[in-house]
Amino acid sequence: MSPAIPAAVTPVHVGVQAITGQSANPQGSAAPAHKKNYEFTVKDGDWQDTGVVLAAGEKLHFAATGSTNLEDGRTLDPDGAARGWRDLLRQFPLNSANTGALVGRVGDLGASVPFLVGKDNDLVVPASGKLFLRMNLSSDLTATGSFKVKLTFEAEAKAKAVAAPPVVSTLVSPATFADIPRRVSDNEGHEGDMVNYGLIGTEDQVQAAFKAAGWVPVDKSVGDAVLHGILSTMSHEAYTEMPMSTLYLFGRPQDLSFARGDPLKVAAERHHLRVWKTDKTINNKPLWVGSATHDVGFERDQRNGGVTHKIDPEIDKERDFLLQSFEAAGVFSSAAYVTPEDPMLKANTATGGSFYSDGRIVVMELK
Repeated sequence: MSPAIPAAVTPVHVGVQAITGQSANPQGSAAPAHKKNYEFTVKDGDWQDTGVVLAAGEKLHFAATGSTNLEDGRTLDPDGAARGWRDLLRQFPLNSANTGALVGRVGDLGASVPFLVGKDNDLVVPASGKLFLRMNLSSDLTATGSFKVKLTFEAEAKAKAVAAPPVVSTLVSPATFADIPRRVSDNEGHEGDMVNYGLIGTEDQVQAAFKAAGWVPVDKSVGDAVLHGILSTMSHEAYTEMPMSTLYLFGRPQDLSFARGDPLKVAAERHHLRVWKTDKTINNKPLWVGSATHDVGFERDQRNGGVTHKIDPEIDKERDFLLQSFEAAGVFSSAAYVTPEDPMLKANTATGGSFYSDGRIVVMELK
């Protein structure tokens, strides 16, 4: 049975809607007024709002001192300590950083990706927003002690005026997606997830954008996953690259696959998507399209009675999570929603699960 569309989700008119946000037009963003230096004290494992508003493109220098003691007996400086075996069973804000290291984040979007601060680090701000700091600790680790952090804004030479590139809303239209299938399919031709995003850029730009936004390329096979998982465990690293199924668009498997999820939940819950290169070019760059969904658990596969992943039926949330993650990373120059002539509003996945949408496709031009 097809799912009903909730009252709060209704189709929108065919056309193009420009998106404005932190990184939609960075050339026109002025740096906020602030002091040249700031000092903070970071005491525990909660995100601390520094109150300092940053602008995309600003250059920062962090210098941190101090120490903290964990209840398990470890004493840490702002660089933290190498992960131990027990830390593999813990969830950290930044899984690539040492236990207890000083980390930061710009903005309070749920899709924002933390970065390592440590004792000494430079940062070019990816997108505008408030600066947050904390220790890289899981909820079960209690720390006593503090880090003293000095933030310095580096002076920049005055940039020459550069003409802004055309925005996506002037480059795409419903006709752009007229001959692009609305849905992907499995290897038996069963239609499934909807095409809900587009990216304009080279393959290098696509790869770099996903990396900056915290997405990882998934392993291509179970064999790759087993080997990668063993190597990650031996290195005391979290494993998040679990393979995903192969789906088809334009008669071929996905060109690229990415996921973003917590290491301890990745088997059941994760953000994941597939990417296909089209034969179209926009502004002299390739157009890529794909389907983004959020695994939230398991359900019965109605094709064969087995167990498969269940996706969040509010599929527009995942489309917008992708947008927010790219915005937080500052990797696109402009973005727009496109509603095609025949928008996808409700359907079932290839495995029998249901989903619904307002029919819009988000399109981003990458930097």
